[in-house]
Amino acid sequence: MKKLTTSLLVVVLSSSVALVNAQQKKNDTASQTKEIEGVVVTALGIKREKKALGYASQEIKGDLISDAGQTNAVSALSGNVAGVQVTAPSSMGGSTRITMRGISSVTGENRPLIVVDGVPLDNSNINNVDTQRGAGGRDYGDATFDINPDDIESVTVLKGGPAAALYGYRAGNGAIIYTTKSAKKGRTEVQFNTGVSFESIYIRPKLQNQYGGGSELALQTQVIDGVTYNLPEFGTDESWGPKYDPNLYYLGWDSFDPEFGGQYMKLKKWVAPNKDVDDFFRVGTNYTNNISVAKSFENTNVRLSYTNTKINGIVPNSEIKKDNFSLNVSSKLSDNLKADALFNYVHTAGFNRPEQGYGDNSVAQKFYQWGQRQLDFAELQNYKLSNGRQRSWNRTSWDDGTPAFSDNPYWTIYENTSDDNRHRFYGNAGLTYNFSKKVYVSGKVYGDTYSQTITSRVAVGSAAQSEYNVRKSNNSEFNYEGRLHYNDNFGDFSLNTFAGFNIMDRKWDIMEGNSVGGLIIPNLYNLANSREIPKASNLSYHLGVRSLFASVSLGYKDFLFLEATGRNDWFSMLKDDQFYPSVTGSFVFSKVLKTDWISFGKVRAGWSRIAGGSDPYIRGTFASIGTAFSGSPIYSMPNIKGNPDIKPEIKTTKEIGLEMNFFKNRFGFDVTYYDVRSTDLIIPLPIDPATGYGFKRTNAGLMTNKGIEAMVNITPVRTSDFSWDFTWNFTRNRNKLEELQGNLENYILTNAPFRVQLAAQVGYSYGVILGTDFVYDANGNKVVDANGRYKASGIKPLGSVLPDYNMGFRNSFKYKSFGLSFLIDVQQGGKYFSTTHMWGMNNGMLEETALGGNREAGVILPGVKENGTPNDIRLDAATWGKSYYNTVDAQNVFDASYIKLRDITLSYDLPKSFIGNSIQGIRVSAFARNLFAWNLDFKGVDPENTSYGSGNIQGLEGGSLPSTRMYGVNVNFKF
Repeated sequence: MKKLTTSLLVVVLSSSVALVNAQQKKNDTASQTKEIEGVVVTALGIKREKKALGYASQEIKGDLISDAGQTNAVSALSGNVAGVQVTAPSSMGGSTRITMRGISSVTGENRPLIVVDGVPLDNSNINNVDTQRGAGGRDYGDATFDINPDDIESVTVLKGGPAAALYGYRAGNGAIIYTTKSAKKGRTEVQFNTGVSFESIYIRPKLQNQYGGGSELALQTQVIDGVTYNLPEFGTDESWGPKYDPNLYYLGWDSFDPEFGGQYMKLKKWVAPNKDVDDFFRVGTNYTNNISVAKSFENTNVRLSYTNTKINGIVPNSEIKKDNFSLNVSSKLSDNLKADALFNYVHTAGFNRPEQGYGDNSVAQKFYQWGQRQLDFAELQNYKLSNGRQRSWNRTSWDDGTPAFSDNPYWTIYENTSDDNRHRFYGNAGLTYNFSKKVYVSGKVYGDTYSQTITSRVAVGSAAQSEYNVRKSNNSEFNYEGRLHYNDNFGDFSLNTFAGFNIMDRKWDIMEGNSVGGLIIPNLYNLANSREIPKASNLSYHLGVRSLFASVSLGYKDFLFLEATGRNDWFSMLKDDQFYPSVTGSFVFSKVLKTDWISFGKVRAGWSRIAGGSDPYIRGTFASIGTAFSGSPIYSMPNIKGNPDIKPEIKTTKEIGLEMNFFKNRFGFDVTYYDVRSTDLIIPLPIDPATGYGFKRTNAGLMTNKGIEAMVNITPVRTSDFSWDFTWNFTRNRNKLEELQGNLENYILTNAPFRVQLAAQVGYSYGVILGTDFVYDANGNKVVDANGRYKASGIKPLGSVLPDYNMGFRNSFKYKSFGLSFLIDVQQGGKYFSTTHMWGMNNGMLEETALGGNREAGVILPGVKENGTPNDIRLDAATWGKSYYNTVDAQNVFDASYIKLRDITLSYDLPKSFIGNSIQGIRVSAFARNLFAWNLDFKGVDPENTSYGSGNIQGLEGGSLPSTRMYGVNVNFKF
């Protein structure tokens, strides 16, 4: 495994520390200390002094997200927050996978709770299992895509149970709290923000460009109208064909349609195409315009914001349109009564999000796994006849244009399309009444509701069976919350306490309709056009949780703090109620030491116990309804038996941390060690089939996570005109499934499209890839069989999808009105399985399969025979390439490490003398994202592009589109 050298880190840190000591101490200590001990947003939206917190949290400003041109407020956290692992979307508007402090549940939720202005935002992973495991499908993204980056004031990351225990069962994995902008008292501000960015393909498999399509080294011949012609093997979607030769002529796939006179019976040279796969993709664009008005009246503050976003993807005929409306109002109704409300409406409309993975409509699968390399994409654009029939390069034969396996890629993107629409409303409204300076009460209603419609179609005449599918879903969640606060000081002691209740009510329903047996009339997409009776199904869910909670925080002389919280939840989906306690403490020792060189110092510790809630109806066993047979409905028992006595999963967290700042806050660090123990894991375990069931849900298993989070801040230079700030984030987590139940050693999470499996295996990290490995002799040599191909071992673990560590380096420079910031994001370790590599080698598509233009020489694999002698058996090129499928799976398993220049931003604030007095300010920002990537094991796949959903299924690459680079410019006007 390639390792990132640590010497670079040592040099950077040691050099920065030296610079810190070398700089003059110019800044005022009091102002800097105030910043370190400032106010942050914590659980339930309560603002607390940072010095009093006994748990790990981290805050980033909204400008860091908006200045870099981010369209996804969750993926923007990648590399910026210690303890957080983010897998950025693999496609236009795709899903963002985010975890904190590892994986704690085998089948349950492992993502943190997302909260926007107190609203617990639904972030359901709607992609089906086939999509997530790389078996084909469209990534429709997460609901958190609806968060508008232009409205974000700050983001607070509560990294574990002690920090987020007050949220109850949903925040066992921590919480991410977004606080949006609001009007400031006494100020009126109008802002207009406009930006454009351009996206181009970057990391993708390198294809061989020396041999054409077919399975033989010679073209076929065919007599047509008395003339003998060379023909490629139209029905073969591989590229083990003849070597390119400009003196060799042939009739192509498009030579047999009289209506295309310029191509009809026209001979072509057997050469590489002028327009290749890369020319299929276009430059994607992203247009964003935001206008906001913030007005402060006598006792009322109002902020209104509208953002329009339009994304055109790198795949032609694909786009996303999004409109965000936001209204934030707060008003002082009397001396003691205050009202506030926040309302958001979001409309997200996607058209033809490209399919990925191993699917019929996945252009990536057709480009990099199966195909014929001589195809010219300029010619492929004429994809349809005047009668509406498809013109596919993959003809059944020269005189039969029916597609054998593959559609023309332009038919795929223009005929086999999809639509998705989501209308969403979320926000809150509440009152706060102050009985005195020490006592106040607040009550709020939080709501999040949306409806979504997704349709997809496969046209008549496609290689796959024509179809039309529609899915409609509605989701709503309302939380009703009341709190009573009491804050006071008693001499050297301070007291902050509150108690409250929460009533949560959530409903969602899904209705689906699918055609059966294909469609009758072309281009009529209606379930009534189904050849057979269409299939319809619907699901409805309803759950509720009733909660009481309280918190008490004691402080002594502003340097010693102790806090205890408790919450009790009564579930609709579980038999017993659960109590979640947490205890944290902090000691600000810099208040006691009072040394000049220590600006701030705090040691903290925390403990919490949180129980997971689980899905509704998990205790029951309900009949399954199958497709009707001969008009009669079919009922059967489900494969999984419910458990009326099921208990929630229990997650116990212990953590300890140290925060310090030196030299008037020119150098500082924050380090945390945590130990998380998850018990009573809910798992469907195999049972005797004689019971009528295959599995029964039960509480079994133990999983642990132990790790370190670290953050270092350094200001090597700070003068009146110039400053340099450096931040380093580091996360190292060690996950282990300690036990399941009895002799059960693993639980299969899913199967890849071919061969390998993803499992939770006892004694290993979560997400183990199971498959065959090489066979090695006593000296570590790979062993070949009698045919000269590598021998395969039995099924064994080939590595976990979880990385060894993640870290990020951000440098920010400020010179007068200029600003420059860039982030280097690093991941070390983890594994993924690549279906693209497996089939790309099998089918002669990838660059390596050309063998440097000498396929005819064949290959002798490095290794030894079973008798120990060096291997001397020569394989022909095709036999060697096909050994990558169905033999040694380890050949297609790669290290997921990377080093990325994640983003770079250059900004300039125009001088007042230039813009005049009518405008308060103009800032121009140029940005770029994902500019470079290094340390890739397989250069053809971005390790982040092995995710097609935000759930637990990760690391199975089925057929990914190229990753992209993005460049853009943004202009902000303040009036």
